[in-house]
Amino acid sequence: MKKLFILLSLISIILIFNKTIFAQPRGEISSENINVVVDGQTIDGINIYKISDQTKYFSIKEIAKIYNANLEWKPVSSQVTMSLNNRKIDIKANSTAVVFGRKKKRMSLPSRFIKGSIYIPSEILTSNEFSQITESIVQWNPSALLLIVTHKSNISTVRFFSKEESSKITIHLDEPLSYTVAKTSQSITLTILKGKVQKDLLEINNGIIKNIQYYSNGKSAVVKINLQQAVKSYKVEKLINPNRITIDLLHSTPIKIFDENITKDQELEQDEDEQSQQNDITSPYIYGQAQIIPMTENNIDNTDLDAIAVSKFTQDTIADDSFNIVDDTQTMPTMSYKKPTKNKKNIVLDAGHGGEDPGAIGVHGTKEKDVNLAIVQELKSILDNDNDYEAILTREDDIFIPLAERTNIANEHNADLFISIHCNANLNKSVNGFEIYFLSEKATDSEAAATAVLENSVLELEGKPNKKRALLQEMLWSMTVNEYMNASSELSAFIVEKMPLRLKIPNRGIKQASFYVLRGAQMPSVLVECAFLSNYAEEAKLNTRRFRAAIADSIYEGIVKYYAKKAKE
Repeated sequence: MKKLFILLSLISIILIFNKTIFAQPRGEISSENINVVVDGQTIDGINIYKISDQTKYFSIKEIAKIYNANLEWKPVSSQVTMSLNNRKIDIKANSTAVVFGRKKKRMSLPSRFIKGSIYIPSEILTSNEFSQITESIVQWNPSALLLIVTHKSNISTVRFFSKEESSKITIHLDEPLSYTVAKTSQSITLTILKGKVQKDLLEINNGIIKNIQYYSNGKSAVVKINLQQAVKSYKVEKLINPNRITIDLLHSTPIKIFDENITKDQELEQDEDEQSQQNDITSPYIYGQAQIIPMTENNIDNTDLDAIAVSKFTQDTIADDSFNIVDDTQTMPTMSYKKPTKNKKNIVLDAGHGGEDPGAIGVHGTKEKDVNLAIVQELKSILDNDNDYEAILTREDDIFIPLAERTNIANEHNADLFISIHCNANLNKSVNGFEIYFLSEKATDSEAAATAVLENSVLELEGKPNKKRALLQEMLWSMTVNEYMNASSELSAFIVEKMPLRLKIPNRGIKQASFYVLRGAQMPSVLVECAFLSNYAEEAKLNTRRFRAAIADSIYEGIVKYYAKKAKE
């Protein structure tokens, strides 16, 4: 009887204690949906919660969902434990105390227990201790309601290239790592000790490689190359400066590296679209097809185009009248070009924007000019390692170059191809995907015309060209539009072919528009809009080397296929 009395007393004390500790604050809790990007992928169903004192909190349950972590509620100690990566984070209810592993730290705001749930302040997520345990980097932008989570890895990217007789897979490492290799007739598997990699699957299906899987497995990373045919031989090497592992495959039988029907299908689509446009000039845009729509005042709303062009710059930039007007006749900055090597194809790579022209600016502050240059440098690195090509850059650092001067550089170096790299922007932040353009007097659709207006808006920084330059540009325009249109369309088709598999973002197709930067190019030329900086997820992707490398790889693969087809003509 005495024991029962003691037990009942203890239960009463616990109930009173819990009621006091977890008493709900006065006022209501309101929630607002936020944009969450984890390793470049959007996650829905995450909110920010505003409690009566106006302080904003995250739900520990929703944070656990992001990290696939386990939660354990401990009523006696009034705390929740989040477990992941064999580590624990203890968060005490209605207290500023947080224990990261064995390290106790005080936050400036307490965690709150309300209606059976724990809510935590953002400073827990952005702390160094949280980053170490979760093996991630967290960026929280309260004004944009944007949470970006990027898991740490020491394997930056896995890349592959194929030619008819051989294939090469390169695993780029951020530090020297050891590995083991297992080979069967159907796969080659590398286990990289102490490796960390973001899980992914690259679908290839090129006749030799079915796909490449990579994922973390305990304290190692696994890269598995699944084969479609047995290889004649293979070689695995560990290289330094930079650190990387290469796998060279010698094919048992040659593979086709391009589909002869791709460009024919594209031509058929364009012919059908041109016919349909004769009857309905305002027909809707169809993704993945190039439609030819004559530009008239009736089918383009100039007000809307101007609004989209304004979104290319921050409001601070728009309000600043301190732009330096560049004289079109001035001496251009000295560039260190290598003399083209005989028998090599000279590819001029143009990183859009630069200097006082930032291009599009993402909600998280990413400047298009910086992303464009990083992609171009990745692509140049690939071309420099291929004996068939010579890469020439229109700019090697953050400088401003007038649009017409960019194609002049290509002409002066007798370039075989001119490729201009850009990132897109739209007032609608949900718009995403990549698209590729070649020059035409007529725009494919109103969106293509808007993109051209957006990219051509930099002309305002250049001032008016002199009469001689203007006349020359118009002459070159009329000479080159028709001569290189088919070749440019063909190159676009090969670049676009595998981009969806590598980038895993929507394919907005091949389009045409009057891009000033492409005028005057005396060779096939294209402009690639790699992704949308105005889209939260794609801005996050563009900030990773992994995604930028995938863009460069796609363009390189398109170039190789383009010349492989030319060689057979």
